[in-house]
Amino acid sequence: MISVGIVVQRYGNEVVGGAETLARNVAERLIRLGFRVTVFTTCAKDYLTWRNEYPSGESILKGVRIQRFPVTRERDIADFNRFSEKIFSAAAAELDEQKWFAEQGPFSPDLIQALAAGQKDIDLFIFFTYLYYPTVEGIKAVGKPVILFPTAHDEPPLHLRAMGEVFRRPQAIFFLTQAEMDMVNRFFAPPGKMRLVRTGLDIRPDVDDKPFRRRYMLIAPYLLYAGRIEKGKGLEAVFEYYSALKNEAYVDLVLIGKKLMDIPASQGLKYLGYVSESGKLAAFKGAVLSVQPSPLESLSITTLESFSVQTPVLANRRCPALLEHVENSGAGLAYGNGEEFLEGFRRLYRRPALRRQMGAKGLEYVRKYYSWDVVMKEIQAGIAEVLETKKA
Repeated sequence: MISVGIVVQRYGNEVVGGAETLARNVAERLIRLGFRVTVFTTCAKDYLTWRNEYPSGESILKGVRIQRFPVTRERDIADFNRFSEKIFSAAAAELDEQKWFAEQGPFSPDLIQALAAGQKDIDLFIFFTYLYYPTVEGIKAVGKPVILFPTAHDEPPLHLRAMGEVFRRPQAIFFLTQAEMDMVNRFFAPPGKMRLVRTGLDIRPDVDDKPFRRRYMLIAPYLLYAGRIEKGKGLEAVFEYYSALKNEAYVDLVLIGKKLMDIPASQGLKYLGYVSESGKLAAFKGAVLSVQPSPLESLSITTLESFSVQTPVLANRRCPALLEHVENSGAGLAYGNGEEFLEGFRRLYRRPALRRQMGAKGLEYVRKYYSWDVVMKEIQAGIAEVLETKKA
């Protein structure tokens, strides 16, 4: 039986995050395929503070053995953001990268020590997300073969000197999109095998939007944004575009997800808070279109969720991953400014037949490339390749 160690900054059913959800899904599916899996993670549940909320020690979740280690330094996100601005505005020679990674966190020296001590029972490690302390330090602590899911996009930390080792060390790097793979190859030319594995999505054919609309009294047609509501997600521009859009059509803008920034008071702009996974799919199903405004995404699972219920997407063309999705699927449109946003809205809002056509293409795209059967076959092939290379 092959023993896999998975390293990720947070882990648990209650943890919300793209990389963390991917790590959990992969771990649980590897168990079903006959692998032995141990997750090395921290006691943190919240990525803003890294506060210890889970008990340290060993536990089991859906057959997956979890080893949790305490975070020794909580993070004040406002202080950290100010520190990061200072760090990344400094000259390269003055960058204190070690201090930045410690402040970025989650800072858990016990986790790193456990990786070094426990690796004798592990055949290979899979690290999730290039960005955090457990990956940057953990990848140096183990001598066994390493696979990295970087979930990377072009942002200042990707250009730190330490990233050279992070991307050179793995025997294989697994990517969620071709755009992510091309970017990493351009920046690092990593010696390890690069493989486009994507991620899996559970496709539900029975999603009904009517109960959701009744519950939240959504009478008018609406556009939907689902995800973290925070600065850096491109929402400020969307709020501005929506103000102009309301002059042309009676349509609401609905937002769901964790709110980390102020939302302007505007008629038709409705924040519904957190909704369940089934509620989120129903929200997508009932929307005229979903809006994906973030310029920085390595995948955008919400784009795929929108496709899975046959709702087209209006996406920020500045994000290579989003542009790849809409161009390869034919299930959405891209915008680069306010006029393109409005034109994309007009095309989809005024042409129901086009919406249905794009919706069908989106579902086919998800089925072809993002079903879990397809993704896990790629991951298994990648693991086998790494272990065979080790034997050679």
